[in-house]
Amino acid sequence: MSSTTPPSFSQLRSFVALCDHQHFGEAASALGVSQPSLSQAITALEKRVDGELVERTTRRVLVTPLGQALLPYAREAVLAAEAFNEAVTNQGAALAGTLRLGVIPTLAPYLVPLVLDGLGHELPLLNPELREMVTGDLLDMLGQGRLDAAIITIDVDLRRATAIPMFSEPLVILVPADHAWAGRDDVAPTELDEQRLLLLDEDNCLRDQTLALCQRYGANPPTAVATTLSTVVQMVSHGVGVTVVPEGALSLLAGTEYAIARFAAPAPTRRIGMAHRRSSSRGADFSRLAEVITNLARRAGLPGARNLPSARGNTP
Repeated sequence: MSSTTPPSFSQLRSFVALCDHQHFGEAASALGVSQPSLSQAITALEKRVDGELVERTTRRVLVTPLGQALLPYAREAVLAAEAFNEAVTNQGAALAGTLRLGVIPTLAPYLVPLVLDGLGHELPLLNPELREMVTGDLLDMLGQGRLDAAIITIDVDLRRATAIPMFSEPLVILVPADHAWAGRDDVAPTELDEQRLLLLDEDNCLRDQTLALCQRYGANPPTAVATTLSTVVQMVSHGVGVTVVPEGALSLLAGTEYAIARFAAPAPTRRIGMAHRRSSSRGADFSRLAEVITNLARRAGLPGARNLPSARGNTP
């Protein structure tokens, strides 16, 4: 029979870390404890629940059905305890100290420089640690408590997170320089069916948004060709096909090997926002941070943000 004594925070945290890393060495390193200490915590927890939570193999750790059933409760308990500690630590110290902030890779190249250059002036006590990852990985890390917030496209399943809207970024079509669409501003999304449409690999939200524009694939189904937008752009410039990019990415492109076509109004956009855990005590801080970054993007003329009024009514 399982024990009625509540498990300790250390045991629950050890269990959650082991499930996340599925490796005793990696989990122990992440927690800053020894492997024997981690193993003892897991064994003690298994005795409390009167069942095996993980299956130990020579290389990896497999979570048992019982472990899978109990993991969501353990994770919520760990996140709640960490939110309590976070609230205690941040009393009276809004947006100060280290903040782990994720950014999606199709936005990071032109937003991160604005963040690095501007936050020091706007929020001098804040020390952002930036991580660039695809949306799914960022949401995983948010859920695991390994990120504090993330700037992502918010028209996705946010899982256990909530999002603060920031701005909507237009999507445009990148075509070879001599393409018949060059300079058009009235392309219907259904016309993409007639082209060889190049996409990023799976797990990238821009790929999903591009596919959502296509009502059918016709004789030219979209092709996943690369993990980075820069590689897709190079393929467009060499006449391999066309692709859809956020308008902000155009600021990073140089040369005359490509041209731009725009969708007919109302043009499709992607909504950018700041995601954070619902359980976090720092909702007001993240709202302020989203406001500051949005204003930095607006002042820099970032498409989608440039026409927004200052969140505080100020002019640059």
